[in-house]
Amino acid sequence: MRMTEEVTSPLYDLWSKFYDYTFGALVRNRQTRALQQLRPAPGERVLDIGVGTGMTLKHYRKDITVIGMDLSAGMLTKARKKIMRDEMDHCVLVQGDAMAPPFADHSFDHVMITHVVTVVSDPQKLMLWAQRMVKPGGRIVVLNHFLSTSPFIAWWEKILNPMFVKIGWRSDLSLEDCLRGTDLSVRYNFKMSQLDLWQIVVLGEHQPGLTLPAEADASAPVTPGVSGDERSGKSHAGLAIDGV
Repeated sequence: MRMTEEVTSPLYDLWSKFYDYTFGALVRNRQTRALQQLRPAPGERVLDIGVGTGMTLKHYRKDITVIGMDLSAGMLTKARKKIMRDEMDHCVLVQGDAMAPPFADHSFDHVMITHVVTVVSDPQKLMLWAQRMVKPGGRIVVLNHFLSTSPFIAWWEKILNPMFVKIGWRSDLSLEDCLRGTDLSVRYNFKMSQLDLWQIVVLGEHQPGLTLPAEADASAPVTPGVSGDERSGKSHAGLAIDGV
C-alpha cells in the first residue's frame, strides 16, 4: 500500500494543529541527536527536507543557512511562527514537493531528512534527489523508522502497514529498499536504545575502496565535529517561497 502526496498534504495540514504535542514530543530528542550528525562548517548551506512545524530549526547554529522545505502549508505556518518568535534569520522556508524539489544539483553542503522517506510515494526517488542536491563530500542524515531486521517484528510491521498508512506513514519500508538504485553508502547508523522504533542513518556518496571504521557502541555520546564514533554500514548500490 503506497503513500501519495495528494493524501499526505491535507493529512499533515490536519496533523500540524497538534503535531508538536503528540508525535513531535516522541521524536524531539532523536531530532536533536540526528542534527548533531550533520556537523556543518560556518557558512555552509543545509536543506532540511520535511521541516514540518520547525521543531529542528532552533538547533541549527546561526552561522549557517538553513532551507526548510515541506509539502504541508499547515506545517509551514507553525514553522514560520517559530522563526519569527525566535528571530531565526538564518532560516528560510520553502513549500515544495520532495518528489520534485525546486533546487539545482549540488545546491547544499548537507541534507537533513526527518520522518519523510516513509511518507512520500517513492522513497528511492527522494534519495536520488538528495544525492543530486548534496555537494561532493556532504552528509545526508536520515531519521526514520525502517522495517525491522527481526522476521517476527517485520511480519507485524507489514501486517499493520495499511493502518499506519491511514494515519500518514508506512511501516513496511526497509533501509535497503530505500537506498536501492542510489550511489549512497551508510557511513553509520544507530538507535538511541535497543527498543527504539527509529534509526538515525548517516549517508555519503559511495566511494569504491573506502574502508569504514569498525562498528562502535551506538549508545556512546556524540560530540559535534568529532567523527571517532562513526559506525560502518552496508553500501547500497509546485513551489512557493515563504517570506520570513
